[in-house]
Amino acid sequence: MNQKLWLESIWDEWLTSESKSPDYEASGLLLGMKHLNESFTTNRIRAARRLTGPGKIKLWSLTSYYTTQNIPLGISMTTHKNQKPSVKFNCPHKILKLPKNINSSWQWLKGLWGSTGGLYFPRTGYYLTLIITDSKTSDITRNILSVTGLSWKEHRNEFTLRNHEDIMTFLHKAGMTSGALEFDSMVMMRSLRNRVNLERNYDAANIARSVNAARKQTELAKRIIAEGLLESLPKNLREVVELRLAYPHESLEGLGEKLNPRIKKSAVKYRWDKIQKLIGKNQII
Repeated sequence: MNQKLWLESIWDEWLTSESKSPDYEASGLLLGMKHLNESFTTNRIRAARRLTGPGKIKLWSLTSYYTTQNIPLGISMTTHKNQKPSVKFNCPHKILKLPKNINSSWQWLKGLWGSTGGLYFPRTGYYLTLIITDSKTSDITRNILSVTGLSWKEHRNEFTLRNHEDIMTFLHKAGMTSGALEFDSMVMMRSLRNRVNLERNYDAANIARSVNAARKQTELAKRIIAEGLLESLPKNLREVVELRLAYPHESLEGLGEKLNPRIKKSAVKYRWDKIQKLIGKNQII
């Protein structure tokens, strides 16, 4: 799946997933927004839809705030040229619940991720993040994250996961199981591509080294012939000089296979090193 489409599918799954605890999810969703007193603002339209959208994604209508206390959300939208539209909600800040156990913590984090979170695939690596702008919400978040058992890293106002299994756990616990499985597939595919590229680069480097060595050996062999030095070399060294002139593009391994008896690549290299010392050339071939 295309990476952009996959990230869209993650958000779609978050938006339409069943809420196991609407009160806590709505609390996390609202507290992750910019807020002052009873006013909560977001430019994430998905977050707004999760709270007040149609059908099963109309989260607020499922909460006890609405079903038993009949507290409505005052909603307004503002738009500015060249900026994302923002949605404002009004409700009593004091009614919002904080988690009491690990299950309610995950539901609270599910809501929080909707208003503050993201999942990113840069050129190298991947990470899931929560960006909290309010210091009080940041303190609450830090305490809740401490009971998840995941390896969160905190830097300024960001809480980040970079571990593959931790990210999968978060997505699953936050109701995005399909997204977690797809994330696993994306990581595996990237790992495979990286391995293939690494092997390709390694092969290319080996070929370049082999070509460079063959060129230098050919130049040395021509010099030996031009200066009449071939007959002064021992027979085993003359053989590799003559072979190199006959096969200027062959690898060391290929030269070794053409000798009788055959010798290994390391033995051929050893002979060239010895030739170099005898001829008085200091460069290692």
